[in-house]
Amino acid sequence: MNTEADTCRKYVLPKLYSAGWNDDQINEQRYFTDGRIVTLGRSHYRKPGKKVDYLLRYKPHYSIAVVEAKAEYKKPAMDFNRQWITPRLSA
Repeated sequence: MNTEADTCRKYVLPKLYSAGWNDDQINEQRYFTDGRIVTLGRSHYRKPGKKVDYLLRYKPHYSIAVVEAKAEYKKPAMDFNRQWITPRLSA
């Protein structure tokens, strides 16, 4: 049974390379948002940011795609949360 890391190494990375992406454009296991700031009276804290398996970049500071991989035994929509991606992701 393949884990998510196995799926990334065996299937996702070869497909990205064959599509023309190179190591400089592929960022693995990256946060692409800052965490939400939560206020509690006079104090506050920051929740963890959104993390993806692969963040594809056109230029070093210009992200254009997010790739999420799942373990082979999971269904594609498993653990998917529609609130995870917001329409305001552009930099």
